[in-house]
Amino acid sequence: MRNTQMDERSRTAPARRVLAINQYAFPREYGGITRTFDMLSRLRGWDFRIISSARHHTTGELMSSVDKRFNLVPVPAYAGNGGKRILGWGVFAVEAFATGLGKRCDVVFASSPQLLAPAAGAALAAVRKKPFVMEVRDLWPESLVSGGSLKEGSPLHKVLVGLERTLYRRAEQIIVVTDGWEDHFRGLGIDTAKLNVVGNGADLSEFDVPETKEEVRSRLGLTRFTAVFSGNHSSYVGLDLILEAAEQLPDVDFLLIGSGSRKQWAVDEVAARKLTNVRFHDQVPKDQLVALLKAGDVGLHTVSPQSVFNKGMSPNKLYDYMASGLAVVSNAKQPLRKVISDDEVGAVVEPTELVEGIRRVRDADAATLERWHARARQLMTERFSLQASADALEQALDRAVTQYRARTGRD
Repeated sequence: MRNTQMDERSRTAPARRVLAINQYAFPREYGGITRTFDMLSRLRGWDFRIISSARHHTTGELMSSVDKRFNLVPVPAYAGNGGKRILGWGVFAVEAFATGLGKRCDVVFASSPQLLAPAAGAALAAVRKKPFVMEVRDLWPESLVSGGSLKEGSPLHKVLVGLERTLYRRAEQIIVVTDGWEDHFRGLGIDTAKLNVVGNGADLSEFDVPETKEEVRSRLGLTRFTAVFSGNHSSYVGLDLILEAAEQLPDVDFLLIGSGSRKQWAVDEVAARKLTNVRFHDQVPKDQLVALLKAGDVGLHTVSPQSVFNKGMSPNKLYDYMASGLAVVSNAKQPLRKVISDDEVGAVVEPTELVEGIRRVRDADAATLERWHARARQLMTERFSLQASADALEQALDRAVTQYRARTGRD
């Protein structure tokens, strides 16, 4: 019923406009972080514009886009987590604010993890007298503390917590990617009625590729059981655990797709350990990634143990694996408790049990594999589709406009 009413509204009234600010939102021409575009492009009653960085977050390359809905603003080059990266946050925030002043909108939508981007969004919304909606994709600064990059109670930590609280209070609505974060917001004195869970997901139609699995494997030279990891090669994704698994499972091939700050470390480690069953592939656009995933037998979702993850997560790569028809192995049993359980679509194990999880999937019989694949397809259809997530986002945006107008009397 809701979709019918929404479609009717879109035929009889001009579309509303959402202006999105996300430093790490990539155009579809590039592989990687495309959630913002994937969600906004599926809204039924809204037009959108995205202000993002022209610098690719994981490779450092300068990006461009033929899509006029993207405004890519320049930021300084950086490597790692040093001062230049922090400078880039500030530069992006200023550029995004200035760019946004010239864009028509009904809502300003800004995304974390770095908090200066939503700070720019909140300031822009205040100047433009429009509602502000904040998307929280990572709990900063708690993630920085959990990962060892920031000391809890330090002056900087206190400043960031203060900024975090202010942004949440300023937001008309808050988008989170998973259940389980409610206590975090309550602890900051934030009304959890503002929270809207808009999880990640995938579109099954994007994973229909013309090549068969055998053809893709032949093209890539894969002949054995293959475990695929796709995503950012960063410090928190457990690359060390994957390489340890490769050492212990010499009969399994490991294909690592992507880029990031720890990729060269992983390449060097493979050479130092003389591992012949690990290969690397550059990050690729989504239409090419789906073929690479199809060549695998199991998709690896790994994380380095951090307390903040136990509050919950909604990893994009997990949905890509399931949409590709792969069984899944994850060492994030507690973080994924609200998403999948062990033996539902593969093996979901404790942080140190990655090898055992891969062995279980490798040795599973045909009936078990078929049960896992059928359940994965059901989940992707019923719970984790991109359109369902976009519909949830649209409801939150509509609610933000309605509440803002009722509260302020402004159109």
